[in-house]
Amino acid sequence: MAHKIPNFINVRDYQKDAISSWYNNNGKGLLEMATGTGKTITALSLSANLTKTVGKLAIIVVTPFTQLSLQWVEECRNFNLLPIKAFENKNKWSPKMEQYIDAYNENLLENICIVTTNATFSQKTFQSLLANLKNPALLIIDEAHYFGAKNLSKSLPEHINFRLALTATPERWMDEEGSERLLNYFGNKVVYKFGLDQAIKEGFLTRYYYYPHLVELTPDEAESYVELTLKIRKLSHQAKVDKEKKEIMNRLAIKRARIIYSAHNKMNVLRGIIEKNINIKKSLFYCGDGKVQSDVNIEVRQLDGVMSLLRNEFNIEAKRFTSSEPNKTRSKILTDFEKGEIDALVAIKCLDEGIDVPSTQTAYLISSTSNPKEFIQRRGRVLRKHKDKHHAIIHDFIVLPPNPYDFYEKEDEMFNIERAQLGKELQRFAEFSNLAINGPEADNVIWKVKQKYNLLDM
Repeated sequence: MAHKIPNFINVRDYQKDAISSWYNNNGKGLLEMATGTGKTITALSLSANLTKTVGKLAIIVVTPFTQLSLQWVEECRNFNLLPIKAFENKNKWSPKMEQYIDAYNENLLENICIVTTNATFSQKTFQSLLANLKNPALLIIDEAHYFGAKNLSKSLPEHINFRLALTATPERWMDEEGSERLLNYFGNKVVYKFGLDQAIKEGFLTRYYYYPHLVELTPDEAESYVELTLKIRKLSHQAKVDKEKKEIMNRLAIKRARIIYSAHNKMNVLRGIIEKNINIKKSLFYCGDGKVQSDVNIEVRQLDGVMSLLRNEFNIEAKRFTSSEPNKTRSKILTDFEKGEIDALVAIKCLDEGIDVPSTQTAYLISSTSNPKEFIQRRGRVLRKHKDKHHAIIHDFIVLPPNPYDFYEKEDEMFNIERAQLGKELQRFAEFSNLAINGPEADNVIWKVKQKYNLLDM
């Protein structure tokens, strides 16, 4: 069977433009496309066209997670490819991969396709087999921002002539070197952009309502936050010249950030939202790794606290969706969620990258970091089109830290750093509200925060 675009898939004009731009950059490039705009279809349509052009093609697809790799396997089959699932048990996939590569190199096969994960791709076994592959070959890296990391970037093969990177967030957060490494490998260029605003405007993604909810720290949390802040301030000048002091300061900053991620009152705010909402079906709840105080004053993981609240207090059929569940279990959970047999999924990070849950109606962002990649991915999960969905709803939990005006002098360098950090957080909220159906209403909440923290100039 020839690798080709199936009749039931209509390649959209913007996807055709993305493919043309990649060709014009000598078969290398990065596609910056919003989550939910069909990066997989674009990539496989590109590879089908490339097969026609060059006569034969080996395709290597790399994704960050097994669940996402399994989705790629299914999509590849639609394009008349028979992919090897090169992840999990090495004894099963490595002999088959070796045979496929040998057959391709001897011109016995016109197309081979290997789908793997970041972890397997970087292993010695996979790398040694890949080194034997002859061109023409196409490397497709999905959620490519991971490969800006120093260790992963070392596994990118120089001998493969065609290279395609896919991501909604090509710039790595606080890592200019990593972002540059990524671009360098993929032809020094983002060859095509298709942003969220354009995707919503043109009807490829669902419009949404955005509801930011302000969360106050408890007195004890606020006291700990201020105490850590003052310690960080004390170390800040020494940390510039003393590596050990810098490491101590970073540990204190992480400890302080956890206070925000795990703020106890998030559970109270969530309880209030659910009490006002009759329908919780088709909901995603994003939690953090931290712990919260339960109602009986026992520390539990935030995820477990949310699960308990949904199931025990509100009798909501909720399932956890984390990396701890086996692949088969996760696949069944997604199927049951799609059928409506499960009302809610409670996740940490496992749903961030590319996993399709298009029927999702509502997302609760209980914990998000300042990393733009995270909130862009999470917003994208709920904006995918679905026949039963007219709009989406996003509830965003905004924890208010103590005001830096309360414990810093305005001339203090750390005061400006803290103020700038708050400003960055507000940029995230503003981006959410700018594209929302109820933008002015959401902006009003953000304006109140700016007013409280004297950030009206940001």
